[in-house]
Amino acid sequence: MYTTRIKPTWKSLLVAMLSVMFILSGCGNSSEVSGGPSLEEVQAIAQEQEQQIANLQEDNEQLTAEVMEAEEKINDLEEELISQESIEELEEKVTKNEEEMASLSTSNDELNEENEELTKDKEELTKKVASLEDEKKELIEEVQAVKSEREEGQSSAQESNTSDQTSQDNSEDQGSCEIKGSESGIYHVPGSTYYDRTKNVVQYFCSESEAENAGYRAPKR
Repeated sequence: MYTTRIKPTWKSLLVAMLSVMFILSGCGNSSEVSGGPSLEEVQAIAQEQEQQIANLQEDNEQLTAEVMEAEEKINDLEEELISQESIEELEEKVTKNEEEMASLSTSNDELNEENEELTKDKEELTKKVASLEDEKKELIEEVQAVKSEREEGQSSAQESNTSDQTSQDNSEDQGSCEIKGSESGIYHVPGSTYYDRTKNVVQYFCSESEAENAGYRAPKR
């Protein structure tokens, strides 16, 4: 670190220089002046003054360099302060970031709730799909049963064609007994829906009670 020296002022230098000049002017008449400094002493004083002047110049150059360095540091600090944002702006940014984080947290909670609702909806849809698949299986079974019944009906119709003549003979013998007893165990009275369609007649009955006693039942419609 630079140590400050004790520097003589310009007034002291001026007095010293005048003293030297006065002494030098008196050296030519040294025979008349008694007790004056010798030439060596005057030269020593002059050298000392020159050394002080040289030291002053050196100190001045060093101070100038330090001042320039300080000015450069000040400029750097000014540029750094200009480039940096103020505390208020930083606080505003922090507040804005906190608000954005709170908003994102709220949005995340809402998304989680929606995800839970969608998961529940998915489970319900899965149950519905399983139920529909069961209904589909039941419908397929019903369709297959209907096909089987149709096939059986067609085979029964073919068999009944051979017995039509016998049935007609029986109807002639029965007289007014016109209730038809079919192979499916159902009896049909004249005027009913399936009376004219029933061809596979096994037996004719004179009354519904007679048909029921024989094990036949009335049609559901």
